[in-house]
Amino acid sequence: MQPEVRRTVLFSAGIFACLFVAHIIAAANDADVLFQIIATIITIQTLFLGSTFLLFHVHSSQAIRRDAFQIGAFISLPLSFGLGWAYAGMQLSPTILIFPLLAILTHFLLWYGLQSKSVI
Repeated sequence: MQPEVRRTVLFSAGIFACLFVAHIIAAANDADVLFQIIATIITIQTLFLGSTFLLFHVHSSQAIRRDAFQIGAFISLPLSFGLGWAYAGMQLSPTILIFPLLAILTHFLLWYGLQSKSVI
């Protein structure tokens, strides 16, 4: 992994960790609206992680952008299983599989679109 991409992964992991802790604190304090806002941000970050990595590499080479997108897409899969687990009420349910499938679909469509425009 290239150093630029490694920094992006660490920075995004820090953002995710802060959001995760914040959503627990919001839930513990019955701050429902804040909880829902944070949960929505976590959902968007998880389902579009590859493309959010690209935001940090606007002026980078195409190879770095491609690596960043691929690593983000790969990392989004286990995160999306966790997201499915949370949305399923932390119980085994077929609902858990919806989020990884959405993550795969969004990254596949983004990959196709961005590759056709020579972004990655």
